[in-house]
Amino acid sequence: MFEPCFPENEAERLSVLNSLNVLDTNAVEKLDRVTRLAAKYFGVSIALISLIDRERQWFLSRFGLDARETPRNISFCGHAILQRDMLVVPDTAADPRFFDNPLVTGGPKIGFYAGQPLRSLDGLPLGTLCIIDGHPQTFSSEMMRDLRDFAAVIEEYLHSIERDIYTESLRSNLQRTEALFEQTFSQAAVGMALISLEGYWLRVNPRICEMLQYSERELLERTFQDITHRDDLNTDLGLLKQLLANEIDTYSMEKRYIRADSSTIWVQLTVALNRLPNGNPHHFISVIVDISERKAAEADLYSLQHELEDRVEARTRELKVVVTKLNQEIANRALTELQLSTEKERLRAITDNMPALVSQIDADERYLFANSAYKTWFGLEEERLKGMTVQAFMGESAYEMAKPMIELALRGQTVSFENELQTRQGSLMIHTTLVPSETRGFYILSMDITELKRLQRRLEYDVSHDMLTGLTNRRAFLLRLGATLQACCPQQQMALLFIDLDGFKNLNDSFGHDFGDLILKTFADLLSACAGPHHSVSRLAGDEFTVILWPLTQPQQQVRAFCECVLAALAATERVGNQKVCLSASIGAAISPGGNITAEALLTRADDAMYRAKSAGKGTYAIRE
Repeated sequence: MFEPCFPENEAERLSVLNSLNVLDTNAVEKLDRVTRLAAKYFGVSIALISLIDRERQWFLSRFGLDARETPRNISFCGHAILQRDMLVVPDTAADPRFFDNPLVTGGPKIGFYAGQPLRSLDGLPLGTLCIIDGHPQTFSSEMMRDLRDFAAVIEEYLHSIERDIYTESLRSNLQRTEALFEQTFSQAAVGMALISLEGYWLRVNPRICEMLQYSERELLERTFQDITHRDDLNTDLGLLKQLLANEIDTYSMEKRYIRADSSTIWVQLTVALNRLPNGNPHHFISVIVDISERKAAEADLYSLQHELEDRVEARTRELKVVVTKLNQEIANRALTELQLSTEKERLRAITDNMPALVSQIDADERYLFANSAYKTWFGLEEERLKGMTVQAFMGESAYEMAKPMIELALRGQTVSFENELQTRQGSLMIHTTLVPSETRGFYILSMDITELKRLQRRLEYDVSHDMLTGLTNRRAFLLRLGATLQACCPQQQMALLFIDLDGFKNLNDSFGHDFGDLILKTFADLLSACAGPHHSVSRLAGDEFTVILWPLTQPQQQVRAFCECVLAALAATERVGNQKVCLSASIGAAISPGGNITAEALLTRADDAMYRAKSAGKGTYAIRE
């Protein structure tokens, strides 16, 4: 029995399935009608809507079966969701994948199965609509089309649940956003308003009404021009014109408004333009801050200056005040310089203790500052580095690679790159960031990423290789297969071999998993030796292996030679570890045709050929062109 594999997008698939909240729920009459009609229409004893959970298949609707769920590892539907189209098993007893399945040998004694995958809105397989009977049956293309139509009804039901969940999520997010805006708008300590393009107040918050002494209704009946001081109106309108012409993004100005009681209030006005998605202007957003007190203070100061010009005695007294303030300023500057010196020492301590190179470069690409890491990495003191050019420090080859980045930094752009440097600790991979400074030079921050790169390479290897045998895994195999198919041409064809160890399960069960692992590693080494360095060997799962032979100039002859090499090597293997063994394999080969063919189609051909070889008595091979 072959247990179904997990789809590559299993985590995403389970997330969507769980979000529907339909698992372990009560029966839905609408769906029960579909399964009853399907069973009657196709003349079968069982019809199910099966959802594939993490470790089980759970029946959202069932007809002719009492069980609510069965384990996923023995389910037919677990295989069906791995296919892009319907899975049909006319005679389970004749199918090597299912003939010994507990659901075939025991209750409900499945003799025939057809399952159409049910997919989410994003195309993820959630389960199947399947029909089952105790006796083998033929299933025509017309019946397959009808089963797809039944499945489409169920898919639409699941899609409606997905849409409702998505709509509810959008509605909830919108309500939260609107509530936050309303709270900010109404409780802001500054005036906030939305203004139409004609100048009418569209919406105002309580703070604006408080500042201008108009009620909300009174403001909404007016334009901002109506209550703007006439001496400030032209400046305001001129800036609005620039805003509408997209010459500026926003503007800020001091202006006066006329309150409801005819008094004047000075404000700091900041205005931005809100545009529609098509770029057309829609309304202005205004923020108003009351600066009346500041303006009053400025007026008082102006009056005082004129009074000082008229009164010498008052000027003398003010001069004493100024001298006192000057002395205080001198004291403050001395304190500031002390603080600056302390900050410099603290910055030096920080940079010297950072596990990275930190330096400053001037516009002529010479070092102005370098932290102690330069001494640790290269044995160079800061005094020796000062005045040295970056080119002299890096060397010609490294400088040529970094030169385009340096030119961008000198033009005011922050850039990052990776390069290799020779240090006292050996060759290190370095990640360098160049940050422009205000003096036309730039700062350098270089960090050692050697260990990170090593871990990254190890992670890339682990993701693409089978940890037991060291061969490439299913994911890497599928990528290699797609790339090889694209490279094929009439002069250079390829062949895909699907290889299954005969009797591996009995060996594994008889002598234990450790011995089974040793057999798999031995077989992997044997395949790699036969394939040589030019062909690709992968382990898909369990005892299933694939080989991509490419390029081939004489496909039939070269494939036969390879298959005979593998079978001969297996026959010559009499002992694995301390155990005598008799090993054989069934090999199915599919040679790519001259025209285009998909990876899935080629895999199906190789798989079919392997089953023909196994049916022919195992220990042999079959080739399909």
